[in-house]
Amino acid sequence: MGKAVEKKRGSLPVYSQLAMIIKEDIATGRLQPGIRIPSESKLAKQYDVSLMTIRQAIGVLVEEGLVKRVHGSGTFVRRIEVGSTTFGLDGLHNVLTDTNGLQVRVLQTNVARAGGTEGGILELEAEAPVILVKRLIIHNSRPFCVQTAYLPFDPRAPVVESMLETTGLSDLFFSKKRHGYKKGTLRLLPTRMDGQEAELLQEEGDGAAFKLEYIYFDFKDKPCAYGWFIIPHEQMPLVSMVGVWNE
Repeated sequence: MGKAVEKKRGSLPVYSQLAMIIKEDIATGRLQPGIRIPSESKLAKQYDVSLMTIRQAIGVLVEEGLVKRVHGSGTFVRRIEVGSTTFGLDGLHNVLTDTNGLQVRVLQTNVARAGGTEGGILELEAEAPVILVKRLIIHNSRPFCVQTAYLPFDPRAPVVESMLETTGLSDLFFSKKRHGYKKGTLRLLPTRMDGQEAELLQEEGDGAAFKLEYIYFDFKDKPCAYGWFIIPHEQMPLVSMVGVWNE
């Protein structure tokens, strides 16, 4: 860790520069996983900065998951921990934000009687009325996924057309005040498409797919939306970066 920091006006904050220097040492192997990095006082002396600046720099690295503080022992470079790896929904996010290439075809919308599964999840009485919506999402003229959605039926708040098309779809993933979603759960499950789904998605072969199931809650903690997307497996590759990468 021999690089100097710039203290000139207009340069990056000193703590950011220090964080980048230590990160580079981790990325190049000069600081190996499990190794304790130099003490805060030693780093402060080496770079001629305050202890507060060093603590800010280390705080950045802790937030990025590159190092961890161990009380009474020091700060250590984290080992790769696959068990805590996360996967993003970048593919789905990119499709839903591509307003030029996105099309939504409403396949079905009607008031139905809640079955045991959806009724239980939405905390409704047996055979209570629900709004059932099925949609085909098309991206760049190619079928991308099929969605099935259940919403509690409220005759005082009719479903408007925009909720059935692109706006309602994106609201599930991008918070909008008018729908009032407070929180939700997502589950990604392996599945196989049924005949109708395979036909709509123009898929042949074994029908391997992902089922992205969601439940959303309003600000009274009451479930207000339940449904799922059927997405062919090749449409949503799951990739996660582990460890530290050179930028």
